[in-house]
Amino acid sequence: MANDVSIDLIMRLEIIPDGIGSEPIILNASQVVVKGDNGDPVQIAAEHGPEGVLLLSNVDDEDFNEALRSIGLDITVICKQL
Repeated sequence: MANDVSIDLIMRLEIIPDGIGSEPIILNASQVVVKGDNGDPVQIAAEHGPEGVLLLSNVDDEDFNEALRSIGLDITVICKQL
């Protein structure tokens, strides 16, 4: 299954809305879904398992659709071009 990464801290999302050097928007999250301009998920990060392990997966991962289902997203993404 994708890449599991062990971390010691709560997952923190930093959004840089106005480019490099702008003030970031910082959010704590247990699940992040990045979507393309067509609305389909292209990347996920989610708490998965014990002790702060994160499930990280990208649309080009062979098991991306399985990863989506494991975090409760009932969608199938077919990627034709990266």
